[in-house]
Amino acid sequence: MSVIYKEPKTRAEIEAEADEIAKIRIKIRKLTVARDAAILKINEQYNPQIKELEAERDCRENALAPFVSARKEELMGKNKSASSPLSMYGFRTGQTVVRNITGKPDDAVAYELFKAARADCAKAKYSLDKRGIQKALKNGDAHIEELFEMEVVERFYVEPKTDKDIGE
Repeated sequence: MSVIYKEPKTRAEIEAEADEIAKIRIKIRKLTVARDAAILKINEQYNPQIKELEAERDCRENALAPFVSARKEELMGKNKSASSPLSMYGFRTGQTVVRNITGKPDDAVAYELFKAARADCAKAKYSLDKRGIQKALKNGDAHIEELFEMEVVERFYVEPKTDKDIGE
């Protein structure tokens, strides 16, 4: 929709244009309220079933994960996933994270590192520099290896192979 704007020349024309803009704003508000009410009604209709299905899915995935994990070699070989007639399933590898293994709070370990002139692994505010720790661990730094270890976390998943409706 294109609007040809005609420059108002009189106060009456300015006020008439301002009134038209006000009418448009009111229409927008009414349409927005109607849209939001419709969305709310749809959410109220579908959200309980969606939440119930999500809870069932999560429960089933959590129950299946240890069985798949125990039979990884058999099910997946050297791969991270396998398939069934309707799904792909497996483990996703998360980001590598630095885990403090000293039993001391991170800020205490950071303070010790900073005092030991290890600014590459700790910042002046005495927080851990996890990227620096990762680098030191990768380089085989014995002092840092006494304090930390690298850990990769996997998350189990189930994905459909198709978007086609398979019935209920």
